[in-house]
Amino acid sequence: MNITSRLALLLALAALALPLRADDTPLTLARAIDLVLARHPSLDAAQASIDAARGRTDQSLADYRPQVGINASYEHMSLRPHIDFGPGTFYTTIYDNYNAAVVAHQLLTDFGRTDALVDLARAGEISAKDALEGVRSQLGYQTVQAFYGVLLLRQSVGVADEEIRALEEAGRISAQKYSGGSATKFDVLTTQVRLATAHNRRTDLLASLQKQEAALRELLGYEPAAPVLIVGDFDTTAPAPDLSVTIAEGLQNRPEIKVARDSAEISRRQVGVSNRANRPVLTANASSGLEDGQLPAMYDNKGYFNGGVSLTVPILTGGRITGQRIEARADARAAEARVRQLSATIATDVEDALADWGAAQARLANADALVAQAQEALGLAQTRYANGVVTNFELLDAQSAARGAELARLQARYDCVLARQATARAAGRPPGA
Repeated sequence: MNITSRLALLLALAALALPLRADDTPLTLARAIDLVLARHPSLDAAQASIDAARGRTDQSLADYRPQVGINASYEHMSLRPHIDFGPGTFYTTIYDNYNAAVVAHQLLTDFGRTDALVDLARAGEISAKDALEGVRSQLGYQTVQAFYGVLLLRQSVGVADEEIRALEEAGRISAQKYSGGSATKFDVLTTQVRLATAHNRRTDLLASLQKQEAALRELLGYEPAAPVLIVGDFDTTAPAPDLSVTIAEGLQNRPEIKVARDSAEISRRQVGVSNRANRPVLTANASSGLEDGQLPAMYDNKGYFNGGVSLTVPILTGGRITGQRIEARADARAAEARVRQLSATIATDVEDALADWGAAQARLANADALVAQAQEALGLAQTRYANGVVTNFELLDAQSAARGAELARLQARYDCVLARQATARAAGRPPGA
């Protein structure tokens, strides 16, 4: 890789680490989910876990392959054993001894122990991938909740604005009537109090909206205070699914149950590893190189080759392998118990979500009727107030009831959509489905 390519790569990585600037294109729910799943830091951490698990698989597979290395040594010995005889002295060593060799080691068989270790590592890799899907699902549904939360609060602010405009108009009329002597100071003060209360409610809604936008901005990776442009509405037309079908879907697709089953499988694989821990190991070894210090010409470098096989058979391990088996089997039982417990939890989650969905749909139907009635009552109150039949106080009550009905319907629509998303999450469906 040349210098230009390296600089381009570094700039690209730096750009990914910086917060995004929001563009002028409003985000749909699906687009918002895509953006979150494209760059959220927790996904990088989950992907790193997959890479680590893949590395452990490679490590376990390495035992199948030849292990080759180079050994080199130098030894200086000042004390040289020797034998004196006749006219001379016979030395058995030299002062400086050199040795360089290529050494190879190959596992021939360990009677299934390495196979069990490879299976265990691959099971861990599968579990890491399912954990990544769990993180993606969690982030997606966090985005769904934040997205609809922003929609709810923005529409609630719109209702509050309508209420303030109505109260301001009522205050203007009350002031005119008070000046003309057809209204009392009490009417004017009552309108002013309600207007101040409406402004306070709007202020609280704006604060909540800012917090919800900040949460969505964080998920999207936007810089602080960047505008959050979204477009969408509350879809309340989808019918509720069948309970038994949804529970079966959740038991099959929920990321949590997949990870729990992966853990149970890893525990079973660990039992297999512990059962094979005392298997014999048969290996082949070979080395070839140069060394000096060999008779008859000890100062000459001589080539050599050594080869052979070795068999290791464990006999007594001090109870270590027995302890490993006990631990592995206990972990397997615990993992299976967690799967059973999570299965019951998933069924309860589906039941709760469907119950909330049904209740939200019932509240929405009632809210639609309530809005229609409140609007009709407001129209009658306005007509009667114009004719002097009802007081300003009664008109304000009718206006408050109409705005309250609109907020109740908006909340019911929000609850209905969230209950549908909660049901989808309990069933293990993709976010936004």
